[in-house]
Amino acid sequence: MPSSKITLLKTILFACVLALFLSACSHKDTMDNFTNSYYSGDLQKAYRLAKENADGDDIVLWGMQAGIVGSQLEKKESYDLLDKSEQVFSQYEAQGLLSGVFDNVGAVIVNENVKTYRGNMYEGVLLNYYKALISMRNGENALARVEFNRANDRQRRAKDYFQKDIQKALDSQREENSQDSNLSQVDSAHTASGVQSYLAQNYQSIKTFSAYKNFINPAVSYVSALFFLLESDNAKALDLYKQAYGMSNAEIINQDIALMQERQRRVFKPRTWVIIEEGQSPMKEELALNFPAYLVSSNVLHVGLALPKLTPGQSFYNDLNVSKDSKKLTKASLVADFEGVISNEFNEQLPFITTRAVSSAILKAVTQATLGDQFGSLGSLAGLVYSASTTSADVRISSVLPYRIYALQIENKKGVYELKNGLTTLLRFEIGEKCGGEDLVLCQKNDNILYVRLRATSLSVQILRESMP
Repeated sequence: MPSSKITLLKTILFACVLALFLSACSHKDTMDNFTNSYYSGDLQKAYRLAKENADGDDIVLWGMQAGIVGSQLEKKESYDLLDKSEQVFSQYEAQGLLSGVFDNVGAVIVNENVKTYRGNMYEGVLLNYYKALISMRNGENALARVEFNRANDRQRRAKDYFQKDIQKALDSQREENSQDSNLSQVDSAHTASGVQSYLAQNYQSIKTFSAYKNFINPAVSYVSALFFLLESDNAKALDLYKQAYGMSNAEIINQDIALMQERQRRVFKPRTWVIIEEGQSPMKEELALNFPAYLVSSNVLHVGLALPKLTPGQSFYNDLNVSKDSKKLTKASLVADFEGVISNEFNEQLPFITTRAVSSAILKAVTQATLGDQFGSLGSLAGLVYSASTTSADVRISSVLPYRIYALQIENKKGVYELKNGLTTLLRFEIGEKCGGEDLVLCQKNDNILYVRLRATSLSVQILRESMP
């Protein structure tokens, strides 16, 4: 073989592997840096990191993270960050969250991380949800109504959307494979069958997680219902309360419905609600699998694929309650488990994720065989390095989301209240005649919503609503 060909082969291979390696490392390092900053309580740094990345191709991911952290810091631009992210998400939603990935040429043969992050349906719902919360905090209730309606509409049509989008994506992948002349070099049907059999034995999905059976996030339903209750839209509130209760059986929903019925009899006693986000939602990690090369070709030295694996979420607190004058008043009700929300959608995506990973493995195996035919043992070795270096899973996921959401309701009585985990005080607030100022004092005569985000060593708190019942 001419030395010029060998030199060219080495140069191209080195440049390709180096570029892909740096790209994958960059994604992971940025996410790890952001996540560590956020959960250690350095929100300013987390916000800066997210905002810096919100101008790139992954605006859906980083615009959402920046907007959520910004809202906890009460940054004025937090709504705009979420809004821009949601506008882009809506474009991807229209194209197909999964079926639209075929616009990213080369992702299958190269690396899933070169794809633009298109987001998940639960993230689209939450973009509207957090926009609604910010609107409430700003006193823009008409806008909050619009965003809550959009969030619940996205949830309503999610199941039908996914069935169509996943099938379209699977069909598109098969069509792309059928048109690839390289695949004629191997028995792709036999290879795919063998790989799928191997996957069944070595790759476990998340069916062991407690996944919700539909695409409804009960926290979105509940907080929407509470908003409509305070807006005196009782019919809409009741429908959403029923939806949330059917999934969570949260006691606070019974309390809210009883309050609604009381107010319909024109009995008005102001209440304060405390909504609590705690913990860290599930993340993704890579699971690399190497399976027998003979399934593809005798010229292939390495056949591997990488799949995303959903890891369990992390809870920081498990006994949340409110006390007054050292006496426990009420225990927080668990409204939603984000692990269930995220794992349900991930499980629906698995058929396409695995099909795409298998296609990638086969095509890279074909590349190895081709290099072996053209360049001999050096080509086979180059193919081995290329395959091993470019096989990685897309493990991007929003890490700012909570593990669980709780809520509780208390009747407004003058005094100092404590949000506790067991006997440990996490937050103090006051209900009194004179409200506002620098201290966390809520108006006794008003309905109030206090929104708290608990991390392991820090918390954020916002007053979302203060209004006359």
